[in-house]
Amino acid sequence: MVLDEMEAQGVRPDTYVWCKGMDDWMQASEVPDICRYFRQRLSGTLPSQLNQGQVDHDRLKAAEEEEQERLLNQLPPMARDLVRKSGIKLTKENFPDPQQHFPKALPIILYVICLIVILIGFLIIK
Repeated sequence: MVLDEMEAQGVRPDTYVWCKGMDDWMQASEVPDICRYFRQRLSGTLPSQLNQGQVDHDRLKAAEEEEQERLLNQLPPMARDLVRKSGIKLTKENFPDPQQHFPKALPIILYVICLIVILIGFLIIK
């Protein structure tokens, strides 16, 4: 079996392996060729994974900062300065959905009530 195939089959440094010519099963990390393979794989992949993790962290932090600025811009200018100085992190929950507090039917209801009041006013005047 080729070393790449071993890794694809789930062989790890602590997996017991046996090859022709070996007296007994040994951990893969104790077999020189396999151990060398894993060291090369780690030296080739580990730095790129660490760099990718840093890139992901930087992207996440930039996205959080953008969201924070977008939320801050919803506040009046004086409040923005106070929130920035306080260090409070705003969330979407700090800004309730206007549709929850102002239903779509409310303007229609208010319009109908105004019409009724105007009609009653004309009837009383006559």
